[in-house]
Amino acid sequence: MGFEAWIGIAGFAGTLLLVLVGLLNFSVFWRQLRLAQEQIDTAVRQLEIAQKQPDLHLIQRAITETTDYVRLLMDHPHLRPYFYDGAVWAPGDQASLDEVKLMAELILNNFASALMHSAAFPQYPVRGIDRTIMFHLRRSAALREFLTENFDRFPFTGLTMLALKSETRAEVEADLQRMLDAPDVDDAERTRLTEIMELYRTSAPREAIEYTTHTMARRR
Repeated sequence: MGFEAWIGIAGFAGTLLLVLVGLLNFSVFWRQLRLAQEQIDTAVRQLEIAQKQPDLHLIQRAITETTDYVRLLMDHPHLRPYFYDGAVWAPGDQASLDEVKLMAELILNNFASALMHSAAFPQYPVRGIDRTIMFHLRRSAALREFLTENFDRFPFTGLTMLALKSETRAEVEADLQRMLDAPDVDDAERTRLTEIMELYRTSAPREAIEYTTHTMARRR
């Protein structure tokens, strides 16, 4: 075999070697590309989980705020009828009046916190908690009495809770009017109640939570 033939064979072998090296490099590159894609996919999933964390936290908070008192009722079952069954406290009951009032205060404070979070954070599941609040307000004289007797303690959420406890707009206006006519209401509270009455009378019917949103926006 001549020298030129060997040169041709060597050239072909060199070309083949270059092709094999290129294929090897491409294989390594392809594996690196797939690894990078997997890392990107993992990062995207982690980002999605991180983005959902606030929503999950708010959902958990909503559940806690609207059911936290249940544990206390389990420890004090004699209080349950006043908040689930429409029972009205009377002298001689197993529960004392102070116990009923303290439980009413705790429940309403939890409800107020839940409503304020609903107004501040769109992710907060208001559609679940408003049904819970409505259920208890309409079945508990203790809650209704504490709300109207201490309405000034719920400056952001009072009107919302009045709306949730009432079946008609007339009931809300009647509650506000009774509070306005109370002999012990001071000038500052009378002014606030008048503003609330005007807001309720002049505004179109709206979702109850919107009153909390409106009040919080005005106070900022």
